[in-house]
Amino acid sequence: MLWAYARDLFQSPGFGDTIDFVQIKRHYYLVHKHINPSGIVPDGPDLASWCLPHAREQLGGRPYGDGTPPGAVAPAEEVPPGHRPAQLAA
Repeated sequence: MLWAYARDLFQSPGFGDTIDFVQIKRHYYLVHKHINPSGIVPDGPDLASWCLPHAREQLGGRPYGDGTPPGAVAPAEEVPPGHRPAQLAA
């Protein structure tokens, strides 16, 4: 259920479309020299799983409560194509 919740959040407008998976992974593996002294950044994982159906609508509720979904992503916050799942890359 937690994985479905994470996918639901990621697929929400204004949330997942601002997550740069490549930058996050590079930062983790390159900054923590005591964990990764060689500086090797591994391949993977396949990001397409973030776009799989989450089926959270079966639980009911309203994802934005009494609010409204966020608007379009500001140009300065856009994630470069290739840094997020292919289905979402514009």
